[in-house]
Formats: sequence, structure tokens, C-alpha cells
Amino acid sequence: MTLPESFLAQMRDMLPLDEFDEFCITYGQPTVRGLRWNMLKVGVPDNFIFAGSPVSWCATGQTYSETKRPAKSILYHAGLFYIQEPSAMCPVEVLFADDPTTPQNVLDLCAAPGGKSVQIAGHMQGRGLLVSNDASPTRSRALVKNLERAGVTNAVVTTEMPKKLTARFPEFFDRILVDAPCSGEGMFRRDPDAVKAYTANKPEACMEMQRDILHNAAALLRPGGRLVYSTCTFNMDENERMISWFLQNFPEFVVEQIDHAKFGISPGLGILPQAGRIFPHRACGEGHFVALLVKKGVYAHNNVRCDVTVPPSEFAAFINAHLKTELPSGTIIPHGSNIYLQPFSLDLRGIRVARSGWFLGEVAKGRFVPSHALAMGLRKQDATHSVELSEENALRYLRGETLDHVLQIHDEKSKPYVMMCYNSFPLGWARFVQGRLKNCLPVGLALSN
Repeated sequence: MTLPESFLAQMRDMLPLDEFDEFCITYGQPTVRGLRWNMLKVGVPDNFIFAGSPVSWCATGQTYSETKRPAKSILYHAGLFYIQEPSAMCPVEVLFADDPTTPQNVLDLCAAPGGKSVQIAGHMQGRGLLVSNDASPTRSRALVKNLERAGVTNAVVTTEMPKKLTARFPEFFDRILVDAPCSGEGMFRRDPDAVKAYTANKPEACMEMQRDILHNAAALLRPGGRLVYSTCTFNMDENERMISWFLQNFPEFVVEQIDHAKFGISPGLGILPQAGRIFPHRACGEGHFVALLVKKGVYAHNNVRCDVTVPPSEFAAFINAHLKTELPSGTIIPHGSNIYLQPFSLDLRGIRVARSGWFLGEVAKGRFVPSHALAMGLRKQDATHSVELSEENALRYLRGETLDHVLQIHDEKSKPYVMMCYNSFPLGWARFVQGRLKNCLPVGLALSN
């Protein structure tokens, strides 16, 4: 791989001479591949079924060899893990290093394609509100898809510029993640196109965006709140010097010390040793920068009142016939025929929204049709009717096929919805019609033959 001369000059100045040579050697080595287990569905696994090593800064993260194909696994489609480069797992772990237990409002400001939002949701465990935002409506489609596959039930997805959110939600969030757009120097080894797109002045263009995002993030965060700023680049102008600029212009913030030994990462450089660095020759990651900032002051967290709403009768009838559990408390939000659940009523007027909450389904022709997102946010034991599929039949279901099955159902004439499961984890719905399980998997999620 031929690296840009300006990048090499920068790294030569940044690293000790002997380390610079080690750093360069890594670009002739295979990229580090990783995945992170979804805490909403599983805990820390006892063993890694994809044969890898643990990630020091993320208890649910592991590496895996390039010979493995975890995205082909049925467990991937069940939302049990998210494929993610290991160093990208670090920022969220830093954001939640104090292990909060009270429900909070959390914002992922630059969220697509959703890996970090899913990780945040795992720490939140259904408590509080997660707002996942990305300014690009196109990129937000992947964000919605990944949140739904992971079974996230407390997220709202918006597609706004940070300034628009600031006007609506001043000092609203307890925690904010800013995984900022950057020059992407930490992507060079795994993405050759990142090398082609890199120019010596690209960091300057990124810095303008980073300042704007941080300016708005500061206004969105409550006093006493935590803000993590991260990039996947090595450039000090976008990292340590960017945080230095932020602290000078926003004196209500202080930088917090990251526990480098706990996470197994390196200190920040120069004037900001409290921050964290991941270099590919020192750790199992491609490269990342992480800084933790706290807004001075104390905020007395108020209990948010949920509006009392009456769900549509069709939805209530579905719940009564098909679920053995109550849904989480919250506010039912109707949008046309679609039904969503929010942790509490959120004023989204004038905000571009990709998902208004947990998408439960739609009312159509006098009945309620459950969504795929509803199945993925439930457990097998929550469903009145469920089927445990063999590996062969699970793959057939994921290809969109109808399956034959014998079920003991009291009222077959009602054509009930059945939760389709593999290893007890939901894959989606099917409808039991005349002794067959009619596949309800959305067309866009079906595997190709």
C-alpha cells in the first residue's frame, strides 16, 4: 500500500523513530476484523464461537480471522452481534465508564450506520431515551435497519443538522456521543478508497465541520452531562488541538481523565494526555482518538411524565391474542396507519424523523399487522405462539420461504401470527394459514439464494 507522503510526514513527527517503523509495518499486515455482542440479547459470551481474541476496551468485543464469515450466520440476522472494527468500540465504552443506572436521555449525534447507537442501547438496557441522528436521510436507512435488527426499543431516529436539534432540545441530553466526520486516516488499511480520497488539506475541511458539531453538542448537553468526542484519524489538529480549541471557547467544560490502563489504550498526545489513542502497532485496532468532556454544574434529573394514550382497538386486540407480556411503559404515537412507542412523548414538530420510536406495526383493513421491529424487540417467551426452527428451516425462513409446520393452536381460523425463532432468538413473524407458516419477513431483509 502506498501511503500519502503528507500523512507519512505527519506520523513521523508524531511517533518515536522506532515506533514509526513499526507503525508502517502494520500497513503490510491484514486488517483487524471485529464484532461486538449485543447486550440487549446476550451477555459477555463464555467463549468466542468465531474464534478470536477479546478486545481490551470492550468486554463484549472480539476479533475474528478473515476466514470466518459471521455475517453469514443466522445469529447475525437474529441481532446477536454487530460487525464492527475493534477500535470503533472504544468511544461508547468511555461514555458509559461510570456505569449509570438511572434512565437518561442520550444522543448519538453522527450515528449512521448505527454500530455505536446499538452499543449505546446495550448499555441503556431499555431505560431512558436514545436519539440517534444523522444528517443524511440516505445513510439513516442503514441506521434504522441496524437498530431494528438489534432489538432496540427506546430509540428515535432523526435526520437533522445539529443546529436544528439544538434549537429544539437545548440542554436536554445527559450524554452525547460525537463520532465526528474526519479525514479517516485510521481507515487506510481496511479501505483503499480512503487513501485515494485523502489530500493534505482534507483535515482542514473536516475541522470546520467538527467545530460546528461541537458547538451544537455543547448547547445540547445538560450541566453535569458527559460528552465523548471521537475520530478515526491520527491528525492532532482534528484531535488534541480540536479539544484544546473547544475548551478555550467553552469554559463550562472540563476534560476528564480516561483510565488508559483499564481500557488498554495509549494516552493522548502533547497537551491532552487525559484523552485516549489507539495505534495499530500498539493495540488490536485500526486507529482512534477519544476524549471525555464534562459540562460543569449539577442537574437535578426530573422524572418525565408519559402522556396517557389509548392504543387503537386493533392493536389492543393483537396484544391480547399474541403476547404474554406487557410492552414497556411509554407513549403510543400514531403516524397515519403506523403505530410507534416512545419512552415519553417527544416534541418532534419541524424535525425530520426517520423513526418516531419503536415501530410496532400498522393498522390495515381493520386489523393490526405487526412489524419486524416488534418481533426483534421481544423475546421468544413473550409470544403466545412461537416456533423453534432448525438451521435448515431458519435459513429457508430468512430466504423468505413459506414453511410447513404442525401447530397446536386453539383458533386456527384467526390466522395467528407466530414468532419464528432460532436458538430461542426471534427472527421475525410468520402467519399460520391452513397448516402453513406464511413468511412475513420484509422483502428487503430476505437473503438471496
